[in-house]
Amino acid sequence: MLIMGAGNCSGQAISDFSKHIDGQLMRVNALLVASTIVIGVMVGIGAYGQRYRHHPLTSFFFLGASTLFLPILSYVVSTISGNQGPVAVLSDTQIITAWCNTWKHITLVLVWASLVQIAAVNTSAIVAGDDKKGRNIASPPAMVLLVQAIWTSYLVVNFIGKAYDADFGNVFIPILVPPFAVLVAKLLVKYHAWYGARGSLAFGRNPNLIVGYMEQLKAELASEQHSLPPLIVTGEDTTLVHKEPHGYSLNQANGTGIDNNGLVTIDRVWQLEDDIFLTCSTKQLKDLCYSFALFKLLRCRFARHTIAETGSMKAHTLLPHVLLQVNDDERALGVIADELSFLHDYYYSSLPALYSRSWFPILSIFISLLSMGWSLFCILATTFVIVMLASKGGAGQMHCSIDCHPMYDKNYGSLFFDFAPVFLLAALVVLAEVRETACYICSNWTKVSLICRYVRHASSWQQSPWKKKLIGRLLRCQCKLLKHWEDKMNQCSVLALNRRTTPVALLHRLIPLLDRKKVPRAVKIAVLKPLRSPSWKNRSNGVASLCTRLQLQANNNPFSASSGVKAIADTMLVAHIATSILEVRRSEPPRQADSAHKIAATHLSRYCAYLVAYVPELLPDDDEWCKSLYKAVQKKGKRALGAAGGARAAASNP
Repeated sequence: MLIMGAGNCSGQAISDFSKHIDGQLMRVNALLVASTIVIGVMVGIGAYGQRYRHHPLTSFFFLGASTLFLPILSYVVSTISGNQGPVAVLSDTQIITAWCNTWKHITLVLVWASLVQIAAVNTSAIVAGDDKKGRNIASPPAMVLLVQAIWTSYLVVNFIGKAYDADFGNVFIPILVPPFAVLVAKLLVKYHAWYGARGSLAFGRNPNLIVGYMEQLKAELASEQHSLPPLIVTGEDTTLVHKEPHGYSLNQANGTGIDNNGLVTIDRVWQLEDDIFLTCSTKQLKDLCYSFALFKLLRCRFARHTIAETGSMKAHTLLPHVLLQVNDDERALGVIADELSFLHDYYYSSLPALYSRSWFPILSIFISLLSMGWSLFCILATTFVIVMLASKGGAGQMHCSIDCHPMYDKNYGSLFFDFAPVFLLAALVVLAEVRETACYICSNWTKVSLICRYVRHASSWQQSPWKKKLIGRLLRCQCKLLKHWEDKMNQCSVLALNRRTTPVALLHRLIPLLDRKKVPRAVKIAVLKPLRSPSWKNRSNGVASLCTRLQLQANNNPFSASSGVKAIADTMLVAHIATSILEVRRSEPPRQADSAHKIAATHLSRYCAYLVAYVPELLPDDDEWCKSLYKAVQKKGKRALGAAGGARAAASNP
């Protein structure tokens, strides 16, 4: 091997050196751009499509992105660091030596890494679940995020140490330290919140407490007449409890009843005056707290507990007696929507766990504001630098001087490939932080917490006009990003009647997508009408009654077992097919009353078909059996429609 000296460079040697550096930069830039796109998709799914996070394909996508981040970062940093300072490249039998400067490139890559991890922490959910019967639904912050933060912090410290050796380390400290400080703070808050919520009686262990409380409440409700049972809203961590075989029970007050002085129950909320907050409707706030109490009962079902049905069903009597008044359909459906919204937040977001301590939301908002401010600074700085570079003709990611050619001095790559990912990631982080801050300020969790604090301190807070005004403004706050209830229902049909031949219809056949329609008022009336009937109000067990109405009984059901109808999925598909055929055959225009019934029947029948085809886990029948049943019925329907079409064609062409 021959080391080429000064003035002894051939054109081929310089070309080989340039190809080597350009090839490395191309691979590094491709990894940076691809990783930025992947992180953008992750932020979108984590922030606006949380229900898809547990889909197998999405989980695989998240796992792959998390697993590949460290190798990609290590490769990128090692490749760049290997080209910092003296560089040697082999060209045939000669070694070309050069001196390269990559300080700006490494700095921007480490800034990119910090933004990637901040975005990943924002999209990760923590769930303080329940381990009942081996069903572990507790989800701590991903340990891989902590490992990534530790490794990246090591790279930053190592880089700053090398910069100090070069006598300009102070330049990089204000650039690299703030984002990693924000990252570590976010991780510590999430881990602390998860560990606190997991052991809290108001969150992780709440189903055990609710089960024991409902057992105690069952005895009291049997002897007393409550217009509304004292269901727990908040305050579980302020009471004294003792462990029972099936959960926790509250201490007895003087041996006569439940000591619930530290609890905020729904009956106490219901006693609030209607004009305490002049800027918002107290009726809506009462309904929101009622939804929160029902959410806690529903969590017991998800944790596979069997709660005392007496108190539960008496709680639901408020629905027909108070909420299902004439022309008040939206209020009843709003209570149910808020209940499911609380459940969705608990299992798909980090918001509930951060309410395990009253100061966690305030601290999280403060950290989010710091992250948002630093990201905005990155956006402004990168925009300014990109404009300056464009006016000067650009700048390279690496600057190299070849020893064998003193006059050879060249920039390789383009800093645009470093600034563009940083700019995009900073914008994504700002959007994520804005949404997270809005979640804390405008979420229903904040409103329930404020209402219950007002109930506890009503005497002192009523004397403070500014407190009432501030609470009223927070309770009035609304954010469209936080609304999970879109007032739409999915529609599906087994029979493809009246096929359209438009390009959109043909594309829809190639790429089958669910048809989502706004829920008509006729459907809401049809769903709530049975609940208003006196026979339904007098039922002692609504769940069992509902199952009895749906199940097929040979002696009183129009679909007899002799017709092959065996289960609820069968009933839904038979009703759907019958409704579809009736919809096609009935050609005369219906009357106004019949039109409302038709709208309700067609929409509900298509929704039933959607349940069987896409979400059979919501039905009591076996999931796989429901899917196979739908496919078999769909195949028979296509065959029948094809035969009918052939018969009509033969009749029209004798």
